[in-house]
Amino acid sequence: MTINNKLLRALDRSEKAYALYLHNKKYFQALRIYNANKNIYELLNEYIYTCEEKDTPLVIEYIFHLEDWFNQFETEESTNLADVFVFHRLEGAISFPKNFKNIL
Repeated sequence: MTINNKLLRALDRSEKAYALYLHNKKYFQALRIYNANKNIYELLNEYIYTCEEKDTPLVIEYIFHLEDWFNQFETEESTNLADVFVFHRLEGAISFPKNFKNIL
C-alpha cells in the first residue's frame, strides 16, 4: 500500500471518529480522534520526504496543526472518560487544512 493510500485510510478513520465525537463531545470520543490523529502524524512525517515539492508547505501546515492539537489535548485531558470535552482552537494555532486530501 502506498503512503498516499495509507494517509487516505488514516484520514477516513479520523473523520469517522470526529463524526461520532460531534454527537456527544465526550472525552472517550475525543480520545478516538487523538489516536487516529497520532497515526496521521506519523504518516505525514514520512510523507513529507516523498511528496511533491509543491505540496510540502501543506504537509508542514498539517503537521503543525496536529502538533498544536496534541499539545492542547494533552493539556486539557480528563481522567473521566464520560466528561464533556470540547475543543476550541487556540488563538494563533493553525487551522485544519481542509483541502489536504486533494494532494493525495
